[in-house]
Amino acid sequence: MIGEGKEMTQIRKFISNVASTDATVLVTGESGTGKELIADAIYTASKRNNMPFIKINCSSIPAQLLESELFGYEKGAFSGAKGKQGLFELANHGTLMLDEIGDMPMDLQAKLLRAIQSNEITRVGGTKPIPLDIRLIASTNCNLKAKIAEGTFRSDLYYRLNVFSLHIPPLRERGNDIFLL
Repeated sequence: MIGEGKEMTQIRKFISNVASTDATVLVTGESGTGKELIADAIYTASKRNNMPFIKINCSSIPAQLLESELFGYEKGAFSGAKGKQGLFELANHGTLMLDEIGDMPMDLQAKLLRAIQSNEITRVGGTKPIPLDIRLIASTNCNLKAKIAEGTFRSDLYYRLNVFSLHIPPLRERGNDIFLL
């Protein structure tokens, strides 16, 4: 991470402080501000850095497939389904980054909330809960409070994700760092 200004110093301090915990982190900022780079730094400095680090961009996968990608599915859950572990299972004991969480459909937000609250998931078409131990990092370029007011993002999910939050300012607000970059 390049930058020596006040903002980058505060970001480095935040990473150092939060990395030692297993708490959920919400990273916000405009596209291109380095939210994924921040998640990488948190993971690298954490005690889970020798475990899986799985990333998924919630806006790049069609809504109807996102649930199967996150939670996996059982054989026969739908036509041609042979069974597959989801990203939550693959990240077990490690870290899962949910990039662009603000674009997640409302119905899937409820299932994500349940997984976070219970520390377990159930695969699509499954009946057996699968216990999990995951560090969650979420990021978004959306104003989640505005999305809550619009009714497109669950407030209870927001509060579960916003245990520690970090806003990454755009480069135009970090004038001293432009020359370093």
